[in-house]
Amino acid sequence: APGRPDAGAMGKKAEAGTPKDIANRAKAKGLQKLKFYCQICEKQCRDANGFKCHCTSEAHLRQMEIFGMNQGKFIGNYSEQFKRDFLNLMATSHRNSRVSANIVYNEYIAHKTHIHMNSTRWTTLTEFIKYLGREGICEVDETPKGWFITYRPEDKEEKMRQAMKAKRKVADEEEDERNARLIREQIERANAALPEHAKRHAEATELDENAKGDLKLSLAGVKRIKTADELDRAKHLPTALEAFNGASQLASDAGAGLKTQAAKKPSALDEIFQKGVAAKEAAKAKPVDTPASGEETPWLQPGIVVKIVSKALQSEGLYKRKGVVRRCLQGGYVAEIDAIDTDARVQVDQSELETVLPSVGGAVVVLKGEHRGLTGKMDGLETDKYKAVVTLREGSGKGTTMPFDYEDISKLSSR
Repeated sequence: APGRPDAGAMGKKAEAGTPKDIANRAKAKGLQKLKFYCQICEKQCRDANGFKCHCTSEAHLRQMEIFGMNQGKFIGNYSEQFKRDFLNLMATSHRNSRVSANIVYNEYIAHKTHIHMNSTRWTTLTEFIKYLGREGICEVDETPKGWFITYRPEDKEEKMRQAMKAKRKVADEEEDERNARLIREQIERANAALPEHAKRHAEATELDENAKGDLKLSLAGVKRIKTADELDRAKHLPTALEAFNGASQLASDAGAGLKTQAAKKPSALDEIFQKGVAAKEAAKAKPVDTPASGEETPWLQPGIVVKIVSKALQSEGLYKRKGVVRRCLQGGYVAEIDAIDTDARVQVDQSELETVLPSVGGAVVVLKGEHRGLTGKMDGLETDKYKAVVTLREGSGKGTTMPFDYEDISKLSSR
């Protein structure tokens, strides 16, 4: 008849996005009837027809064969999982609280993937609550309003603290026993080192109460022991001979005071002042190029390339920049430098400059030692010894190849 749907089209699945598909997916998300749920396959059927079709399916029959081989194992696993999930819900939502068992069970079955009670060893919620009470897992009590339970799980942190406290107590007891044992060993070693007669005197003897004779105590030969305060005062009191010698010394010092005042030795302050004057006079007598004692020898040479390491010139953009020494000032300790790639000219102390090494084959100038001022060619580097190999081009050692420290040579400018 026109308008009547085809019989084949009635069994087809609704197309995606249609109102029928949206309604089906909404129903699948929510909770369905418990009697249409298959725990062994973990499949929820919508109605009796669907559940009947599932029970006759090949997959369900295969799962039932596996279940029939070991029913106790499956039921035991489901029971343990049900109990664990139920107690986890109690620990998180109703910890240490007295609450109705029906309220907790309704919260538990609100999860679609929960383990159903009809697959456990307990057929009713009352049996499960009684089991928790018998095992001492929860505190249960029956009231006219139903069963109430209280779950008090062990605090893991508190349990850990108690374990640490017990461990610390055992360690303290072991330490006390160890100290007592060491003391006993020291006493035994001390007793072993005593001679035989001392051991006999040290050994305690019992008092013989039946011995005849009177007990007499005599203090005639005993001297009184001075106290600590009396001994301390006695140490500070001078003897008669010491007092006489002290008075004679004072008299002789008073008589010779006027005679020794003229020939008195200079004080330490006078000696320092005299040494300072002598040092100034010696410094004036020295030539300008001779460094004072303890100072570094000037090594600057005109025409060499150096690197500026003065952080005071960082604002000028000259920090870590290379330059050429044009002339030496203040006895060779200060260099007037033209910075490379800039027009800047600055004066820098040699303590804030570093030498620069050329590439292999480049010209260098010797800055220190007996070959100071001579030029040469750098043939290579001995990195393990921090030395540069240079062949001299002039002087008595012309043509000689010798190693120099990195600080003893510097690149010769070509400008």
